[in-house]
Amino acid sequence: MAEPKDWKSWLPNPNVWKSWMPEPKAWKTWTPEPKGRRSGMSQQKIPNQGVVKQDWVATGRIDFATRDPADADQPSEFKLLVEERRIVESIAGNENLEIQWRLATLKEAKAVVSQYHQYLSENSLIKTVAETN
Repeated sequence: MAEPKDWKSWLPNPNVWKSWMPEPKAWKTWTPEPKGRRSGMSQQKIPNQGVVKQDWVATGRIDFATRDPADADQPSEFKLLVEERRIVESIAGNENLEIQWRLATLKEAKAVVSQYHQYLSENSLIKTVAETN
């Protein structure tokens, strides 16, 4: 099928659409938000669209986070994360379960360490200096 002779006639005039297109220089000055910050939408306080039936409660699940999870054998700093849930009743009367992960408090971190030490001692996994030889 042959192209019509004036196939470019349906294209818009470049002078018209270039007027509303941003200049490439403008994109170079744009910088993204730094990592770790929330977007503008999430920083705004949005009113609840329902009724909180049960406020945030710890589920007992924990996790550790690090900046570079690729190299698991190298020592690095960790953050202890705690899972929480709450129940919110929507305007329609449906109960919704919301789950979030947050940084643990020092009290929670010490509780995890004490449970771990208790587990080691109950299962004879702590070795003394005499046992290591």
